[in-house]
Amino acid sequence: MKSVFLRAGLALLCAVVLKGCGGGNDGNLLLSGTISGLSKAGLVLVNKPTGEKLTIASGAGSFQFTRLLAVDEEFDVEVDTQPTGAICTPSANKNKANVYTAYYVVITCKTNPWTLGGVVKGLESDGNDATNDGVTLANGPDTASAQPPATPGADVQFSFANFVGDGSPYGVTVLVQPSNKTCTLSPDAIGTMPAGDYRKLVVTCVNK
Repeated sequence: MKSVFLRAGLALLCAVVLKGCGGGNDGNLLLSGTISGLSKAGLVLVNKPTGEKLTIASGAGSFQFTRLLAVDEEFDVEVDTQPTGAICTPSANKNKANVYTAYYVVITCKTNPWTLGGVVKGLESDGNDATNDGVTLANGPDTASAQPPATPGADVQFSFANFVGDGSPYGVTVLVQPSNKTCTLSPDAIGTMPAGDYRKLVVTCVNK
């Protein structure tokens, strides 16, 4: 009789231990992780083995799936839908669930980078000191310079070396004027970066 009670007690203890560790069908390991760099809406994550999908809000720094995992249950967190204007990449996202894996999925997002530029009109050398006949433009700390063209009257292309993120604000100003001209910018010199390179800025230089 004691043997029967002992076996029953051991069985009950095993069940409790398994449930507490996430074993059996009723897991209790939360599949979650961190998100960095997400400034766009539209990100959807999926745990492929279960098919559960999770929509992530713009600016979120963490996530967690609603379905709990059992110990040793496989998970594979992937990006089901990329956010608009950005790319997100998962890491530490495939494994068997335990306290060392299920809580540490990492999603790293990067906003799409685009080139900002345009044309300068009216630059020309005065024939004296050509080094002072160009114009220098600035977008924050980033600068771009344009010198007088070899062909008088030709437009001069320019672009900033640093990319501007999709949907990020920009504001271009004339940092250094030519010695023989006054240059002004088109109204779109202040704006928001579209979903692609923007090379339509116009700088017009006229005689002083």
